[in-house]
Amino acid sequence: MNTRKFLKQMTTEDKARLLCGTGRFSIGGFESAAGYVPELVMQDGGTGVNHQHLTDRKVEDKLAELRCGIEADPGCYPPGIGLASTWNPSIVYETGKALGMEAAVYRIGVLLGTPNCNILREPVNGRFFEGYSEDPLLAKTLASRMSMGVEDAGIASNVKHFACNNLEINRTNIDELVSVRALREIYFPAFEECCRTASTLMTSYPKINGIHCHENPWLLKDVLRKEWGYKGVTMTDWGSCTGRTGDAEAAGQDIFMPGPWNPEDIVKAVKDGRLSPKDLDAAALRVLELINRFAGVKAPEGLTTSKYKRAGDKAAYNAAKEGIVMLRNNGSLPLKKNAKVVFFGPDRFQDSGWGSAEVKTDRTTILSEELRRILGEKNVLKDDIAAFRKGATAIIIETVNSGESSDRPDLKMNRKTVSLIKKLAKDKGRGKICLILNVPGPVELEGLEDAADSVFAVFYPGMMGGKAMADILTGAVNPSGALPCTFPKSYKDTPAYLCYPDNLTCNYGEGIYVGYRGYMKRGIKPLYPFGFGLSYSKFAVKSFSGARKKDKFSVTFSISNLSKLDGKAVVQLYASKYKPRISRAPVELVGFAKPLIKAGETKDVTVTFDKKELAYFDEEFNKFLTEGGRYDLFVSLKGCEDLIPAGNIYIADGSDELKCGTGWKLHQIAGQKELADAIRKDCKALGFAYTDFESVVKWYPYLTFDEACRSDEIMIDPAEFKEFLRAASEFREE
Repeated sequence: MNTRKFLKQMTTEDKARLLCGTGRFSIGGFESAAGYVPELVMQDGGTGVNHQHLTDRKVEDKLAELRCGIEADPGCYPPGIGLASTWNPSIVYETGKALGMEAAVYRIGVLLGTPNCNILREPVNGRFFEGYSEDPLLAKTLASRMSMGVEDAGIASNVKHFACNNLEINRTNIDELVSVRALREIYFPAFEECCRTASTLMTSYPKINGIHCHENPWLLKDVLRKEWGYKGVTMTDWGSCTGRTGDAEAAGQDIFMPGPWNPEDIVKAVKDGRLSPKDLDAAALRVLELINRFAGVKAPEGLTTSKYKRAGDKAAYNAAKEGIVMLRNNGSLPLKKNAKVVFFGPDRFQDSGWGSAEVKTDRTTILSEELRRILGEKNVLKDDIAAFRKGATAIIIETVNSGESSDRPDLKMNRKTVSLIKKLAKDKGRGKICLILNVPGPVELEGLEDAADSVFAVFYPGMMGGKAMADILTGAVNPSGALPCTFPKSYKDTPAYLCYPDNLTCNYGEGIYVGYRGYMKRGIKPLYPFGFGLSYSKFAVKSFSGARKKDKFSVTFSISNLSKLDGKAVVQLYASKYKPRISRAPVELVGFAKPLIKAGETKDVTVTFDKKELAYFDEEFNKFLTEGGRYDLFVSLKGCEDLIPAGNIYIADGSDELKCGTGWKLHQIAGQKELADAIRKDCKALGFAYTDFESVVKWYPYLTFDEACRSDEIMIDPAEFKEFLRAASEFREE
């Protein structure tokens, strides 16, 4: 299709209809003045194709299967939190490609929620598990690889929900009050990075600072289109538009879902001048190009049922085995050959959360069955207290349900699980206790981590969780996952605890101090910190060195595996501004790597980061700025609470807006002895009492030097302060 030529032949009514869903999960599929507009099918798919939504297309799907020659059986993959726990971009990319392949089998052109990259801010959020991380760097690095994988499979990825879809309570009409700095530093980076590859973007339900996201021209036009250069299509979340579609279209929204949606107000908006024909054409052209690229998508040539399942199983297994996090192990694991285990309670995992991320599949692996395959039928028991007392390892799976439409009431574990562990722990001569957290996010362990000999977080591990966990328990796989979010000792310790809404307003009062930034700023020790994860191997940092090439910094670490097992280390690099001029987190993640280090091997591992990762968003200048001066670096193999000093770097080429001079605030100048001494000399030369200058500093500390000089209290041309200007030009920030 020549989309531009096709667009010219369409009527205003045709264009309006193009922007409105024609089915619950489809657009297009109608006759226009220019000809037939093909149907483009969409479907939820961030954790696998949600085939429950395909029931109204059952006949078409069956025909598609026959034409493909493939017996479709959707797989269930780890959600964002599980993928982020891998700290491995290639694993996330591989999962994205597998999801894209499954979408092609179903003739789905747009796979929704690939990724959901909302920041993991509030752990009781019902959809917490769908997001990737509490850290914007980790989130943007990994979420963008999901989008890239789906697109490389020939399917349109969909990044959602733009922006700040961090709670389920009153989600359709809640007003979130968020500082611009927090939006820019914490909540936007993953979206910006994903927009480099994603063909579609979904706007979120909530209002941000009083305006619904799908009606927000600053969000959709200024930030998304002008600043980030996004060329793809925007669509509403399902049913989120409750106002006039013509106004939302004028604000920068493209598609309204679900269909059939009435296009009448879009036509009316053009007639009464609320929506310019130019904006309508731009939106319609974007949608036509999306349909032209992805309607009628087909499965790859030569794909068979066995190849389709094999590729998906492999991707799901790799994601689960690298995403499962070992939080505690006192030496009880891995299990010895022919060891006995006893399941108390469930013997299988919940694969996924409910809602749009829910996937039911026949390809699920069950932990107890996988252990029987490895240990033998007689060595895997159920509720056998006698065997436990004789030394068998107790396996307790704690499953917490969570999903779309409601938040969790708290972070408590099930009381039945708590009672069971306490009871088993008191048994004298007992076997070991292994607690496996099959949860959507953090839970309070209430001291039970000391009662258990080993603790794992599998989150919702997808269809291969049972197999991956069995291989880790028996030592076939060395665990290498690390937490992408913080586990608090108590929900009350979380940075956003006092900000949970009880009505229609949510104040993001913690600002930029989300996740580990908030814990470290307040000096609150968590149960398990961001980046924490154990291995059967023991790693040590032996030495480090650094280099700079233009705006790229590289730090090379010499890391040794001191054990007899090959293992992957999650190498995390953090930076801290020495004496920052504005409020900043004590440390911030700037880079990471996950190398395989063989038993007894010492390997050089290089982590590279861009200078822009040191920047902060300055609301006064409305842009990202980089402070000059010293930045201390730290490396960690066990998370942000276990930092090893790794030298420092000096930024001489900080942002011009921040360089010492007449634009500095008086309190900044007064805090530097050489600058204050220079002004003292200038005042003497100019016949101006230095005590009067000190008085201005006391009462107006946030005036710039230039503003102070021109004020009624001083009234001297700043250029006359020659000693100060000289000292400022020579000033070297700490």
